[in-house]
Amino acid sequence: MRRKLGLALFVAGLSAAPVLAEDWGVGASLGFVNDVERRFRLEDFKARDLNAWVDFRLEERVVLRGTFGQMKANGDNAGRVVQVNGSDVVLPDLKVRIDYATVGVSYKFWEGDYTSGLFGGIGGYKVNPDPAPSAAITNFRDRNESVFGWHVGVDGDLRVLSRLSIVGRLTFHQIYSESRRALLTANAGAVFRF
Repeated sequence: MRRKLGLALFVAGLSAAPVLAEDWGVGASLGFVNDVERRFRLEDFKARDLNAWVDFRLEERVVLRGTFGQMKANGDNAGRVVQVNGSDVVLPDLKVRIDYATVGVSYKFWEGDYTSGLFGGIGGYKVNPDPAPSAAITNFRDRNESVFGWHVGVDGDLRVLSRLSIVGRLTFHQIYSESRRALLTANAGAVFRF
């Protein structure tokens, strides 16, 4: 009886494999970060964003995506003039590392080998500022904190092999930290579907 049940499950699994084909995907991308809280300029895409994700196709055009990543950006007060001990001081480019994990839904528009999409979701962001070069400006760096945020964006991918695609993604992150960061990332990477 066990052999018959095992054989039946094996045959059912083999017959279901084509139905599940390309429902899962794993990918990674590298890109640039632009702090768009006060202004947007193309030349401000300088720092980096590195991320990896797993996605699952819920419906023909709907994909659920979990993303883990790390952004490096200037601190919120970088380059500002502040008063320190009664003197005006220009703050150095204090850096901040932001680790994040997001969950989002993407709506895809399939057009043959090219796919475009709109996406959005929520996530957790861990703000890790670099140490200040002097004790006098420590209070002007970003706070070390874990906060909530959301993201929206557009993406596109071009299939280069049957299961491998090149991905381009533009994402706006609104991070509810003490300084209310608004960051725009532009990434390129690859995704493998199985």
